[in-house]
Amino acid sequence: MLRPYGLVGEMTPMRFVFPVLLMAVTAWGGIVVLADERLPPKLRRPVDAVWLVPGQVLATTNSRSGTLSVVDLATRKVVHEATIGGQPVSLLSLADDRQAVIDYRGNRLLVLRVNRAPWGFAVETDLPLLRGPSSVVLLPSTVAAPSEALSALGVRSLTVASRWDRSVERVEISLTEESSSEVGRRRLQLPFSPHDQLVLPGDKKLLLADAHAGQLAVVDIDSWSLDAIRPLNAHNMRGLALTEKRDAVLISHQILNQQVTTSLDALRDGTLIQNVVRVVPLEKLYNQQALLPVSVQTIFLGQTAEGAADPADVVLDFDHHLCVALAGVNQVVFATSEGIEKQRPDVGRRPTHLLPCPDRAEVVVVNTFGDSLSVVDTRTAEIKCEISLGPQPDLSPADRGEMLFHDGRLSFDHWMSCHSCHTDGDSNGLLADTLGDGTGGTPKRVLTLLGTRDANPWAWSGEVRILHEQVTKSIRNTMHGKQLPMTQINDMVAYLHTLEPAPPLMPASDDLADRALLQQGRRVFDSAGCTRCHIPPLTYTSDSTYDVGIHDEAGLKLFNPPSLRGVSQRDRLFHDSRAKSLEDVLDQGHFTQVELSPDDRAALLRFLKSL
Repeated sequence: MLRPYGLVGEMTPMRFVFPVLLMAVTAWGGIVVLADERLPPKLRRPVDAVWLVPGQVLATTNSRSGTLSVVDLATRKVVHEATIGGQPVSLLSLADDRQAVIDYRGNRLLVLRVNRAPWGFAVETDLPLLRGPSSVVLLPSTVAAPSEALSALGVRSLTVASRWDRSVERVEISLTEESSSEVGRRRLQLPFSPHDQLVLPGDKKLLLADAHAGQLAVVDIDSWSLDAIRPLNAHNMRGLALTEKRDAVLISHQILNQQVTTSLDALRDGTLIQNVVRVVPLEKLYNQQALLPVSVQTIFLGQTAEGAADPADVVLDFDHHLCVALAGVNQVVFATSEGIEKQRPDVGRRPTHLLPCPDRAEVVVVNTFGDSLSVVDTRTAEIKCEISLGPQPDLSPADRGEMLFHDGRLSFDHWMSCHSCHTDGDSNGLLADTLGDGTGGTPKRVLTLLGTRDANPWAWSGEVRILHEQVTKSIRNTMHGKQLPMTQINDMVAYLHTLEPAPPLMPASDDLADRALLQQGRRVFDSAGCTRCHIPPLTYTSDSTYDVGIHDEAGLKLFNPPSLRGVSQRDRLFHDSRAKSLEDVLDQGHFTQVELSPDDRAALLRFLKSL
């Protein structure tokens, strides 16, 4: 049964006798923003946009409010806002009258029927997905359907990347004039948490990018199998696009030098962290003998005294020139096809997504923290207009802290933000020599901040007992920013307190055999002495330091044990990342005084992966 969001929970503007537009001056350059007073105050946090009418009307996914906004560029107004609930993060056009939307928090895919007069949405299909769906793409119609019968039904093949289950699903949806329904599904396990994805030329291969570090997966679409895993010296890959000739992939990301200290000189000179777009030729991507870091072109973003923290989406405009959203500095950079920077206009707060106009040299910028859209002329860098998605309420301390956490302007010359190393509050999985233990030349794994409110003390040395002190230390000594007032430090701590631990890769199930295995694993965890350092049931850590037989380059022997909550989601373990898996931890003799039988070892691993 259709659920019409144009009728239930709708926010379509109606006629009023009082003025309908609130004129406000933004804080980023005096641009006039049109905010419709008829829309209720809320934080929307848009993260994606698609054309409903190419070049004229678009829809945004608003991840915080659980809404979709329909925006008419001609009138520069929101003409409809529909509540769908959850956390919509990705939107995809299936047909003229159908859209698919991904709900990250609710782990579901909705197929929506689009009504145009007036604008509205109706849910036709509500499908479950794996955990943490981050992106969705449509496979071209030339891709073979699973069978001729499915092809005759007007089947659309979608692929959904799911972060917490480390998988990509291929979902087949049948569309008719009256309805839509799922007619097939296939799952492919990946060795990393995926985020962005891109169908490659020839329509036979799918590229998926690591949500944290620098792994790329090439998937064969027809056989639905993994062709290759290609490592790239990268982290925070947040944009994938094809070049004009469609012979290479553009990848926006950051590069962290794990061998230098986080000194002011290293940050200023660009040897610590770089913000780039990599141009990866398809022939090199497919050739597993080619070393990608040395066989690709690198376009460096930013310049002396004007950093380009946290590059996000990357697209080609109407003239096939490069456009990159610089999420950490509230700008968009326009460059030639050779990578020569032309302009960097200021836009709204935290631009994360770019939607090129198909018929003119303009791009629509989705400003996540600004709750707005910027329409920018890509030839002149002129801001044509700023369109508010609606009024905002007063920000909570955690909301303000979230904005500070992602603000690259807190760092010296604007080269990095907290997010640069702590991806979405998690970890980029790399080493960083932050001098946090008072020594140089001793890089250590970047710790996740998910669940950090219960992970005290902080830092590998366990010397920091108050989270406010750790935040202050990071901004001053790692990012080399100015001293923040205590109110802003409090705001950042309030945001960090909202971050829940990562979910386990293998949650406990209702299967009787699995439950018995988990109980056995819990007993082994206790009897082997794991609880001495990793105290259950809340934090699975402790506030002391221990010598586990692994010393750093300066001879430091005592380390604070990280929490085991969500440990199965980590690709590297120990302070120096020497262990690549939980199995590797046990193989390297972490239990020097306990000999585990094969059955006990398997049970312990199963228990750890359920935390």
